[in-house]
Amino acid sequence: MSPEQFEGFVARLRAVSPQMQGAMLISAEGVVLHQEGEAVADQTLIGIAGAAVVRLAGHIGAGLAACPLQEITLCCDPHAVLFLPMGEETLMMIVMPVEADTRPLARAIRACLNGQAVFAAASR
Repeated sequence: MSPEQFEGFVARLRAVSPQMQGAMLISAEGVVLHQEGEAVADQTLIGIAGAAVVRLAGHIGAGLAACPLQEITLCCDPHAVLFLPMGEETLMMIVMPVEADTRPLARAIRACLNGQAVFAAASR
């Protein structure tokens, strides 16, 4: 994803969830590829930790319920951080207020990854 594509994607996400405070695109190896808005001070650490958490949750999900990983939310008042796989090689990290409902945003991202045009409908 190019920087321009990332910026456009984040703008569409903000239309779905105006409470969104920041976003990062992280590689499977934990490298922060793109960042926008409020995120975290130590990008290297959060990139590596985020990638590891997503891999761990994927293994747990596969072992316990044989279900594909959909999302992970970590809450640390006053923020919630949502991690979603964006494919085999990247994951998205979204920062929101802890009281925000992350489910509509997670659904919109998953639908977009499945090729559904959700952003136009959501922003009307």
